[in-house]
Amino acid sequence: MKNKKNTDWVALILSFFSMVFAISGLVVIFRFVATLSKSYTVSGDEPLALTETGQVGDFIGGVVGALWSFTGVLLFYLSLRLQRKEFELQRDELSQTREEFKIQNNTLRLQRFENTFFNLIALHHQIVNSIDFDIYEGKKYNSRSLSEQGKLSQELDLITLRGRDVFKFHYGQLGANISPKFDFDTVMKKYMKYWNLVQTDFGHYFRNLYRIVKIVDETEFYTYEELGGKLNENSNEYNTKNFEARYRYISMLRAQLSDYELLWLFYNCLSDNGIEKFKDLVEKYSLLKNMPKGKLVKQDLIDSYVSTAFEPRKEIAT
Repeated sequence: MKNKKNTDWVALILSFFSMVFAISGLVVIFRFVATLSKSYTVSGDEPLALTETGQVGDFIGGVVGALWSFTGVLLFYLSLRLQRKEFELQRDELSQTREEFKIQNNTLRLQRFENTFFNLIALHHQIVNSIDFDIYEGKKYNSRSLSEQGKLSQELDLITLRGRDVFKFHYGQLGANISPKFDFDTVMKKYMKYWNLVQTDFGHYFRNLYRIVKIVDETEFYTYEELGGKLNENSNEYNTKNFEARYRYISMLRAQLSDYELLWLFYNCLSDNGIEKFKDLVEKYSLLKNMPKGKLVKQDLIDSYVSTAFEPRKEIAT
């Protein structure tokens, strides 16, 4: 850019001196002709013939015309240089405008995703808090009747469990129906039988949870144009960048799940409810990372998942 500026200044200076030289030349030539004519008059000689003055005029015209032509070429060149410089500036401005539009589009795209994502997180909490379950517990107390003094009477108190306490209670009931000696099929039959009792509340919960994970998994946080323009959907950088972004949001979701929600998720994704669609996503994004494995009645069920379901995943498996 500095060389271009220097070239423009050189052309401008040359044009200026060419014009000065052309004008100076005219002045000198006219003064020379005037002096020559005067000398002929003073000496008494005959004045210049018409043909001689015509030759002088032709000479002057040729010199002046050449000088003006040269000056015109320089000015035309300078004009082209200035136009080219203006076009380059316009191109740079358009390029900067495109970059600004890309940044704005990326920002708007991320804002739209985050609005959807965090609204679904809020809905998740609403669903959890709306779950309730009534249980009856016995209350023992001493009889006030003299005839029954010393005997214990018992009544049932109604207790309403809400939110995550419902997951804890039902998991305890489910575990009571499962034995470490059961094979996989038997465990799943026991699970599905108990699922029928809680499906009304838990069905809505798991459908919403699956939808949150699915939306994150399908979101393109980085396009291949943004990563250089020469990449494609199968490139490692494209896949890695998008996976890292998705994993961050899934980690936020995972932090919202309690121990007993994770235990229910563990069984649900091994059953017909989630084994086809949800299980792969659980393994892909390590959704069971914080699950308390020690609370599983049948420990060997862990082998039904690949290790990435429980371990932080650093990169995409190829």
